[in-house]
Amino acid sequence: MAILYVTQQGSVLHKSGNRIVVKKDREVLQEIPIVQLDEVVIFGNGHMTTQAMGYLLHKNIPVSFLSSQGKYKGKLQPPYTKDTLIRKQQYAVAENPPRCLELAKCFVRGKLTNAIRFSQRQRTKNAEVKSAIHATRQTLERLERADTLESLLGYEGSGTAAHYRAFRQFLVHDWGFTNRQFRPPPDPINAMLSLGYTLLHNHVYTFINVVGFDPYCGYFHQPRHGHAALASDLMEEFRQIIVDGYVLTLVNNNRIKPEDFERTNKDIRFTKDALDRFLVGYYGRMQQTFQHPTRNEKTTYLRAIELQVRHLARVIREEEAVYKPFLIRT
Repeated sequence: MAILYVTQQGSVLHKSGNRIVVKKDREVLQEIPIVQLDEVVIFGNGHMTTQAMGYLLHKNIPVSFLSSQGKYKGKLQPPYTKDTLIRKQQYAVAENPPRCLELAKCFVRGKLTNAIRFSQRQRTKNAEVKSAIHATRQTLERLERADTLESLLGYEGSGTAAHYRAFRQFLVHDWGFTNRQFRPPPDPINAMLSLGYTLLHNHVYTFINVVGFDPYCGYFHQPRHGHAALASDLMEEFRQIIVDGYVLTLVNNNRIKPEDFERTNKDIRFTKDALDRFLVGYYGRMQQTFQHPTRNEKTTYLRAIELQVRHLARVIREEEAVYKPFLIRT
């Protein structure tokens, strides 16, 4: 199955028989059978015909709209699953402070554990890296004492800051990266991380809808207008595995270079060619097969995300006792 990324400005999606066709003027840029399509992501000034829109909705294929530099704008979403029971159970857990805090700790524990293991996998083992791993490990131990979501948020912030201190050490070229900044991203590394996290959030959002959850009702990330909090919760354990590792590979293997970005008065942006290469590589990473750490099967990162969302549903329904985050091997 495939994700169709539309990056050519001024292009238009059409329906042609059982295929989706992307054209600009009369030139066919992309073409894909509907049976092979999972999702459509449109960057910037892309368009679609009403016939294509209706066809995609009929086939339960979501369409996401991002700015030309990857900022999420909105989504054309097929109907929710008709199972309202899971959402009622989801809301009940959100109104239960002890259960809400318990789940929030699971999400943060997964994120920080993977941050430590991600650092341990890298070749660089200097004093800064060792210090960051130690700090993250201490934070991981302390978060068990958190008795409110506010205190847990503080621990998560401390552990995340330590992770990015280590991450900087792994970069062959830091290109001005000192820490995580995203509104707006001031350097190419932050720009790549921001786009990667947006794409990851989008995948999680899609599977949340497939399973039947309300994406805006979270447990660690608290509700605010327009924020899909549950998607933010569930993506935490995948940040380092999918996005940080991918950005590190791009930089250290010289697959992305400083000239692949353009600086404006407000931020830094991918060139068109660099954006296309980033997306192709990202999709390849999501489809990469590996041995699942707890299941006796080969899987992909897309499938692993879906499995975690379905695992959470079983926990919410009390079919399983504890949410177990997806953890990479050391």
